Amino acid sequence: MKQHKIIRKSVPRETFSQIDSLIEKFHDELQSYLDQLLWWNERVNLISRDVPRETIWEHIRHSLMLSELEDFQKNKLFIDAGTGGGLPGIPLAIAHPNKHFVLNDLVTKKCLAMKQIAQKINLENIGIIDGSIEDLHHEEKCILISKHAFKIGNLIKMTEHLPWEKMIFYKGLDFEDELKDLSESLNITCFDLSNGSDFYNGKAIIIIDKP
Repeated sequence: MKQHKIIRKSVPRETFSQIDSLIEKFHDELQSYLDQLLWWNERVNLISRDVPRETIWEHIRHSLMLSELEDFQKNKLFIDAGTGGGLPGIPLAIAHPNKHFVLNDLVTKKCLAMKQIAQKINLENIGIIDGSIEDLHHEEKCILISKHAFKIGNLIKMTEHLPWEKMIFYKGLDFEDELKDLSESLNITCFDLSNGSDFYNGKAIIIIDKP
């Protein structure tokens, strides 16, 4: 395995309070997204069907954790790889109307559901593209984000053709096995979310600079 430079940081409790303030500001819009997500999930398998509403709220909150990170704040264009039910892309798009998000998923039915949800909640700062991320064509510099959809090494190899500058993963703290077989050393920052509620125990946000 290559030697990677990994910096570990702990996210303070204050950050979670700031995210809660953001949720309060956009509560009605996020609530509408959640209602639509649950409605569509009965027709298309977007998320696990036995997940209670309260847990989905936690996933929305989790999705918004990027909002307080500098690498998110200073960039405008994001590709959400393996978006599934729109996480983290749709909550981030709702809370940051001045940024643009491209949601991508291999499953066409999921993307069609996302388009209907976006239309229903009047969300205009997203694009939705179905098909493999390997076939996605994009020329603008961007940040790639993904919530539990890909292993790190796999997504790096699948997106060599894209002009991404950083990748941001929602992962567990034990992510290093996913770096096997990479040909280049990476600069990685791991933000430990364990200072949040029990939901965040062992969770992290991983930021990777392009080799």
